Amino acid sequence: MFIFLLVLVAVLVWMAVTFRARKAVKDCRWRENRAKDSAEGRYFICMNCGAETRTGDAKPPRSCLRPRGGD
Repeated sequence: MFIFLLVLVAVLVWMAVTFRARKAVKDCRWRENRAKDSAEGRYFICMNCGAETRTGDAKPPRSCLRPRGGD
């Protein structure tokens, strides 16, 4: 019984951590456009909100860059 409760708590903690980590980019759908790459990095645009950015590590951003004004 103790092992079952321990596993249950571990699964619930894992789910909570995973949910919080994904919440920042949940609605973002980043697409790369290599035609717009530059020395600053790889170019990405969010198909959902239209945010644009460049990253130096060639990976999509890990947080939402949605403009906060005007909505």
